[in-house]
Amino acid sequence: MKSGYRDDGWLTGRLYFNRKDKRVIIKRPQSGFGYTMNLGNKWTWIFSIIFVIILVILVSFL
Repeated sequence: MKSGYRDDGWLTGRLYFNRKDKRVIIKRPQSGFGYTMNLGNKWTWIFSIIFVIILVILVSFL
């Protein structure tokens, strides 16, 4: 592992949940490309909630 973190946070190879890892965006090791978000980080949830709120506001005005 280049980053020093173990793969014990991977769920089903696509979802990543590790509260000890402070990164928000994680590169997927198996696919060679692609990224996912660390569901164990509180900032992931804050960004996701803000994104959904903005999306709902935009859709409601259309």
